[in-house]
Amino acid sequence: MSKKILVVAPYTFLPARSGGQKYIAQFLDALGQQARVTVISTAQDTGYTPSEHYRLLPVLPYSFFRYADVTLTATLIDLIERNHYDWICWEHPYYGWLARIIKEKTGIKTLLHTHNIEYQRFRSLRKVWWPLLERYERKTFQVADKIAFISKEDSQFAIQNWQINPVNCLEIPYGTLLKQCPTDKAACRAALVEKHTLDNQQTILFFNGSLDYAPNYSALKQLLKELMPRLQKEYPGRFALLICGKGLPKKDKDLHAYRSLQVYYAGFVEDIERYFKGADLFLNPVTQGGGIKTKMIESIAYGTPVISFRSGAI
Repeated sequence: MSKKILVVAPYTFLPARSGGQKYIAQFLDALGQQARVTVISTAQDTGYTPSEHYRLLPVLPYSFFRYADVTLTATLIDLIERNHYDWICWEHPYYGWLARIIKEKTGIKTLLHTHNIEYQRFRSLRKVWWPLLERYERKTFQVADKIAFISKEDSQFAIQNWQINPVNCLEIPYGTLLKQCPTDKAACRAALVEKHTLDNQQTILFFNGSLDYAPNYSALKQLLKELMPRLQKEYPGRFALLICGKGLPKKDKDLHAYRSLQVYYAGFVEDIERYFKGADLFLNPVTQGGGIKTKMIESIAYGTPVISFRSGAI
């Protein structure tokens, strides 16, 4: 008989657009085909397609204060006792305080599914409170019976620095649903050339990310201030840069000032796969943040080479 698993996903992840959302959505779809899964989360965005592989209960509020909501204790204990779950899985360590209480009250086996070492990400963002997060995260790791890491590097860090038993460490890398390299790359490239009025002889560079996230915006500025001016000076007209992603500050005026450098801002696009497949190179000049840069995995899966800084490489 298959195991019964309760999953706590602390934020909206459907429709899956960001790397973190896709990681959760794909993991839950796969897990739901191996076990009977119930997911506790926030209400999802309109237009999402419910998964047939798990049951979703939107009981978490949108407010940031949900991470300190003590009423969740009774809700989760009641669910566990009524449904006799074998495991509870926590996405991210944010609910570490609650995970400890639930384990003590019910004795349920606990899995922590991490996306990165969180404190390292916030330290790179120069958040002054990162030492507090480091202690909290370490204690949360010690609560879990098993910890799933996105990379071997994160797993080794926890083993070597936080004395986590290697037996309790799993590796669940970010993957792709593609079964073969796309066959329509040429057609996608032609569509991008037409849409953005490019020269077909140009090398199409591509950058994608939420631009209201500081590391992505900082990376964009490096492309605009450093890379593109140099390329246009050395190789006039031979390169075009396509940029996708929501959240560009209004003061940047859709990057019209950089059009002479062959820079084109497309904003948020629904058909992001077309850009991944149609570009000649995907750029990852991100130096801040942590974990695996999931967009790199997607680009490689679509058959498009990636150029990255060492800190973001895989």
